[in-house]
Amino acid sequence: MATAELAVDAHVRYFRHCLNMLPAETISLDATRMTIAQLSLVGLAALSRLEESVPAGQRKDMIEWIYAQQIPSGRAEYRGFRGGSLFGPHDACNYPAANCGNVAATYSALCALLLLGDDLARVDRAATIAGIRRLQQKSGTFAPHPGTTERDPRFIYCACAVSAILDDWSGVDIDAATQYILSCCSYDGGISQIPFQESHGGLLYCCVASLALMGRLDALPDRHRTLQWALFRQCGGGYQGRINKAPDVCYSFWVGASVSLLGGQELVDAPALVSFIQSCETDIGGLSKWPGYRPDPLHSALGIVGFSLCRPDVLPRMSPELLLPKTVVERLLHLGFRRSHKLCADA
Repeated sequence: MATAELAVDAHVRYFRHCLNMLPAETISLDATRMTIAQLSLVGLAALSRLEESVPAGQRKDMIEWIYAQQIPSGRAEYRGFRGGSLFGPHDACNYPAANCGNVAATYSALCALLLLGDDLARVDRAATIAGIRRLQQKSGTFAPHPGTTERDPRFIYCACAVSAILDDWSGVDIDAATQYILSCCSYDGGISQIPFQESHGGLLYCCVASLALMGRLDALPDRHRTLQWALFRQCGGGYQGRINKAPDVCYSFWVGASVSLLGGQELVDAPALVSFIQSCETDIGGLSKWPGYRPDPLHSALGIVGFSLCRPDVLPRMSPELLLPKTVVERLLHLGFRRSHKLCADA
């Protein structure tokens, strides 16, 4: 499947390059290579070119590399997966912060494995879920890994996504997580990073998708007002992340997927959004944050998935809750995934 409305071949070359060697301008992201791998695979899948772009041998090597980032028993307080192999083998790494599981990297690793066709049989499910349980705070939110004061809805989402993929919610206090999200709901209908702060499109997605995965979307105090806030972020064709900011192609997914989950897709000015996304395409492939800038894996993948939400007639249908193709979610259902069955099937 392809479409003349996107430079598909150029984007495929860009994502394949990101899988084989990081572009020079993204070398500082080497410690988060797991997320770059996930985003590159997502981009290829959203273009329906994953199978042909990642040969069987490379697919096997990538799966082995991902499993090599799973923290072995006795190595860290939180097992799960780390963000990459920058600091070398586990037994040779003496920097604990670089050799423990990270809930965001664990989410990326599981998604990447599913995209590569793995059955997750080698995932240490018990250790991963036990680690998630230890990362939840008394407030209901989550830390990304032990020993940090960083905690907010981004990691609630990662914990929920991991729990959904592994079909084990015993590591999440759903009531507490829901209450924390509700405490971040703002007077204007948006959702913030912490209570009483500015509403933000990325945090909106993390919270709305988490509620959807937990089966608590109806807990939003004013779902209509939240949808309204999201729809009002469309300006200049694209979505902005905050009021009075320029549109940014990544919010084609963050806000666009939130709108889809809230049931407002038919209210989007889809032609204008598609036109904005196209304006962010670059000559070397990939998409940039704004028109005229250099591409990066995050904006490239999320812009293309945002395009697919507007044009499911020309690109594969994507599941907004998990940033995965519907076909992968359907396969996940056969592996035992149940809680979001209706959500993912109907979205």
